[in-house]
Amino acid sequence: MSDTRTKILDHAVELLRDGGVLTLDSAAHAAGLSKPGVIHHFRTKQGLVLAVVDHIIDGWEADLRTRLRNPGDPLDRLRAYLDYAFTGDFDSSDLVIVGDAALREPLRRRWVERLGPWFAPATPTPGPELTAVRLIADGAWFDQALGIADLAPSERAAVHRIALELLGGKEQE
Repeated sequence: MSDTRTKILDHAVELLRDGGVLTLDSAAHAAGLSKPGVIHHFRTKQGLVLAVVDHIIDGWEADLRTRLRNPGDPLDRLRAYLDYAFTGDFDSSDLVIVGDAALREPLRRRWVERLGPWFAPATPTPGPELTAVRLIADGAWFDQALGIADLAPSERAAVHRIALELLGGKEQE
């Protein structure tokens, strides 16, 4: 990836983190470039937003990989996602997938394509416990990104432990 492309993406994430609206113009302004300079790298707003989603997911996946003990085990991958959802650092930029109603379907597809392997069930019918773990993890990162519940660390840890029990395992040591 070129330095300019990375600069644009980094500034776009910062723009979202600060509550800004992501457009080709706003990305150009944030990166200190002209709009044609941004269009050279991202021909459309959809291309820019999808690239921002990929940029954010790249960071998620790097962190998720550090939490794996057995990369081929779907339960270990779900456990890594659960752990990341409760201990990772999330903010409003992580909500880019819900930021533009006009792009909802392409953003949803990209999110599922990139992150689906982290919370795919171990079996074709995972059962309610694994589905509950997935939904708890989704809610944990989403809540932190929105800053709604403002749980005390002990409450957050207790919910994390409950989800781990549903997963059928203990916290990784």
